[in-house]
Amino acid sequence: MIALELNGQLVYQGSWTLKLQEMIGLVGNKQPRLPFETSSGTLRNVGYSKPTLDKYQEVGTETGQLSNDEWLISAAAKDISIESAKAQAKAEISQKRYEVETGGIFLNNKFYATDRDSQSAISRMTGTVSWKAAATVVKDVVQEDESTVETTFISASEFVDTDMDALKTAVAAHVAAAYAKEKEFLTSINAADTIAALRLINLASGWSEVPLKD
Repeated sequence: MIALELNGQLVYQGSWTLKLQEMIGLVGNKQPRLPFETSSGTLRNVGYSKPTLDKYQEVGTETGQLSNDEWLISAAAKDISIESAKAQAKAEISQKRYEVETGGIFLNNKFYATDRDSQSAISRMTGTVSWKAAATVVKDVVQEDESTVETTFISASEFVDTDMDALKTAVAAHVAAAYAKEKEFLTSINAADTIAALRLINLASGWSEVPLKD
């Protein structure tokens, strides 16, 4: 990208085309090394400064100015509409609820899958059944501040004699909690009347942890 600048104003921006060559009297010539002085202004490289976007923002108005030896285009950040922001927030909590709902649970130090097929199968079971689960292992996980937190990880799969009624109750409570959390956030999102108010809602907080694989 090339800019033709004259006295701090942009005259032309584009590629090394015949139009530009005609403007500066260099028809048929190869593009010179930039910056390059001409009678019509100075040819300069074009730089681009991207804005740091906050949540619910997009790239807005672009402005250009001379910066050192290049023509620098700077883009400003702008908030999206409140309607679009709310739709984005609702999609985020819907995805998070699904991840938590189907992410599995721990019961009696074993991990059980809670994807939709597993939920359906568990709901039909009763009594004690040899059910596929996974062993668990607890490890100290180092945090950003170098402290450690005991975290339970999923280990090898195995079949376990399982009280299916207890498992069914636990899975139902797990799923209900995920939907209740989504409803709680949905109420807060609907009540927000500005982008600033919407940003104050921490959509990642309060969810059950999705078990991690070892």
